[in-house]
Amino acid sequence: SSHFGSSHLAQSILLEVLGQLLGLSSGTLGEGCFAMGDASVVESAPVASADILKALKDPLVVDARDPDEIEKRKGGPPIEGSVNVPFNIDGVKQSDRPTSCAEYTKKLEEAGCLPEDKGAPIITHCGAGGRGGKSCTVIKSLGFTNVHNGGSPDNIRASRETGSAA
Repeated sequence: SSHFGSSHLAQSILLEVLGQLLGLSSGTLGEGCFAMGDASVVESAPVASADILKALKDPLVVDARDPDEIEKRKGGPPIEGSVNVPFNIDGVKQSDRPTSCAEYTKKLEEAGCLPEDKGAPIITHCGAGGRGGKSCTVIKSLGFTNVHNGGSPDNIRASRETGSAA
């Protein structure tokens, strides 16, 4: 019956809300996001191979750089159509002020850029790959299954244009 289907939906919504309340730090909900006291340390995902990046069809590109890094073209000029969701809080380096899973989740929600489809292809990047990898980890923790760290804009461009490993 349709009643059974709707209870499953309610259950998954409940799980998602619960995950957000917990700051996505429990088990599979926040894989790669570890709660340590008040701050959760976000692991950086490795940079994906050129072949993987090239194979993605019309991916959403999330640029995790700070606005001034984009101006200075750190790692290359922005990829056309990419969405800038800086991983740093107020431009402060991760070594000085690590961003938590919950904080970046909030930034992503405010940007409203993530697709409805959890299987949609997403490439994250920063200037070299560190914050791009952390951004990748947070988006994966939200249940997205096709998220890849592209490293830098130049690396993504080179991968998607040639397809030969960097």
